[in-house]
Amino acid sequence: MIFDYADFACTEIINSVRATTYAQLYCLPIECDACPELPCALDHGDLTKDPYTPYVDPATDEAPWYDEAVPESANVLGFMGLDVTGFQKSTISRTPIPLVGDGSALGIARRAHRIITYTVLMIVRDECALEYGLSWLAASLSGCCDDGCVGSTLGVFACCPTCEGCDSMRYLYNVGLLEGPDVESLEYLTDGILARVTFSLIAGTPWIYRNPLTVSETWHDLTAGTTVVTDPDAAYDDCVQPADCLEDPECPSPTLPNRVPIPVDPCYPTGTDTFLRTVISIPVTDVPNRLDMVPVLELEVGSTDLRRIVVRFRASLTGTDCNDPLADPCGICTDLQTPYLPAGSVLTVDGRTQRAELECSTAGIGSATAHPPLYGAQGGAFQWPVFGCPEGMCIEILTTKASTGAGTRARVLMVTRTDAG
Repeated sequence: MIFDYADFACTEIINSVRATTYAQLYCLPIECDACPELPCALDHGDLTKDPYTPYVDPATDEAPWYDEAVPESANVLGFMGLDVTGFQKSTISRTPIPLVGDGSALGIARRAHRIITYTVLMIVRDECALEYGLSWLAASLSGCCDDGCVGSTLGVFACCPTCEGCDSMRYLYNVGLLEGPDVESLEYLTDGILARVTFSLIAGTPWIYRNPLTVSETWHDLTAGTTVVTDPDAAYDDCVQPADCLEDPECPSPTLPNRVPIPVDPCYPTGTDTFLRTVISIPVTDVPNRLDMVPVLELEVGSTDLRRIVVRFRASLTGTDCNDPLADPCGICTDLQTPYLPAGSVLTVDGRTQRAELECSTAGIGSATAHPPLYGAQGGAFQWPVFGCPEGMCIEILTTKASTGAGTRARVLMVTRTDAG
């Protein structure tokens, strides 16, 4: 990952090109080989102007730290990246368990949190700006607790971006400040002050996520789906498992004790109904060979309450017809089901953060956020899916026809992830 840019909690923290430009405005001797097309990739400045000048000064550009009510904020010239650590190392580890005899049991492999440490050069014009810049940095790195202190999003670039887009953008979730910011050294110049500052962030979710696959970004009108009469949960009844070839009919195995039953919502709707079926195909040619994928469901409910929503994921090998409703039921990877969504609400089920949120409009007081129940196959426990094989995907969305009102649409973003970058 490059250290010339970082965006934390939707606030630009590091931008080496911005900082260098402002420093040169006041003739400060700052040299930086930052990514030249970074401002263009971020859509900063007016690209139609010749020459293209992305940054003018903190006040004119309304730099992230600029505050009209705080005059000294105009004398903060930016934060230039010097170094970053914590991305290049995988977080996976395991603890072997010694056996009584020779050798050890391998133990369970797990991924710990990720610690990311930045070193930046804060460029200011005077002592007052130094004090304000540090306070702004500390406040911006503190994030917010609007959603229960679950952490914020960190956006970085894997390599220098180009004007064609931000395909090199990477994201980490559940990120918070671990320690800092700490001033390591100060250098006083004739027209300014250079402060070397370090701070560390901790990512509770260690994965590094890419942008969603382009093929999955299309919205689908659920009212235009194919009408089918079916029981979504019955598909699992058609999956016949092979018999145990070691079962001796003359000496059956002892009966095992009953397992604790998995609780199922007593109000969960089951049975045959008339559904609208929408199919999304993710070709195998668009799936990276060595990267895991997680889904992000975005569903906008239309004019009526939506009931009995089923999102089903199937493996799609070469030649599989995703529109075949009689596809092998044993090929079902997982189900995501929820029984009810109110009209006008927006559902987001995010496999990156493993959180589900429902935003509902409320008359006169804006919107409210709720956490809807999620269920798996046949109304059982839901588990967050991860698709790790180089296969395509068939994604099936079923909603009851009677409750699918005008304006109901959905998309399922497929997002790849890595454990180091």
